Amino acid sequence: MVTMPSEKDFKSDMVVGKNGETIGDYCNKLFAGTPEVSTENRMRVLRLLENLCLGAAAVGYRTESMHGAGSPQAQRIMISRQSNLQSKKEMAKAICGIK
Repeated sequence: MVTMPSEKDFKSDMVVGKNGETIGDYCNKLFAGTPEVSTENRMRVLRLLENLCLGAAAVGYRTESMHGAGSPQAQRIMISRQSNLQSKKEMAKAICGIK
């Protein structure tokens, strides 16, 4: 995600293809996922994750660091029990400007 094209690239109308395709056309085609989610919204969520894990909002350690608090699976179970994941999804959408 750290090498993903910028928002400017996704919106670029610079023609680069033989049939008039633009940089934006290629970015939107190559980074598309499920039809229910726009490429722009996927990009927004990835940029949020990048910022939380590696950017200015990141905690004091890198994403590859490990903790000494027991097995990662046990931690996942406890997080899923206590996290109210649906609420977190809605907050992420609001932060990213996704409706």
